Amino acid sequence: MGFYFKKSINLGPIRINFSKSGIGISFGVKGCRISMGPKGTKLNAGAKGLYYSKTLSSAKGKTSGKAKTSRAVKSSKKEQ
Repeated sequence: MGFYFKKSINLGPIRINFSKSGIGISFGVKGCRISMGPKGTKLNAGAKGLYYSKTLSSAKGKTSGKAKTSRAVKSSKKEQ
């Protein structure tokens, strides 16, 4: 197991995060936060051992909806 650096500054409901991969910002309340940083945008929610996390967009700008579109394009090419 390696060591890593992570530092955050709280400004009320806004948190500025500093890490090796870059600077990010998150906002929300305890139990529900939206985070935006170098790895993309994420929604995190939960409490007391039950948590939910969803990637809204990755750093490359891909969203979960684009994966379905690429499959449809591949299947239409096979039909031709």
